[in-house]
Amino acid sequence: MTAAADGVRSGDAVTVLQASFPFNGEDFALFLRDVPGAMFFLGVANPEAGLNGTPHAPDFGADERALGLGVRAMAGFLAGRLTTSS
Repeated sequence: MTAAADGVRSGDAVTVLQASFPFNGEDFALFLRDVPGAMFFLGVANPEAGLNGTPHAPDFGADERALGLGVRAMAGFLAGRLTTSS
């Protein structure tokens, strides 16, 4: 996933965080105990536009222009998985 994200934005914009159960507040971590997978976060803050809140907070707002980057990164990751043997 990191390589796919690097292909969309510069490497400085990609931060890799690793944990045995990523960010325990997320239920998805429980699925990762049984099946291989990855969780990624897409930064959608835009301080200049007043969009600073965190997910699940009442002041959360997303700069929707970031969504295209997430779609391209995920599509690149999936395309890469289709072209490699498992």
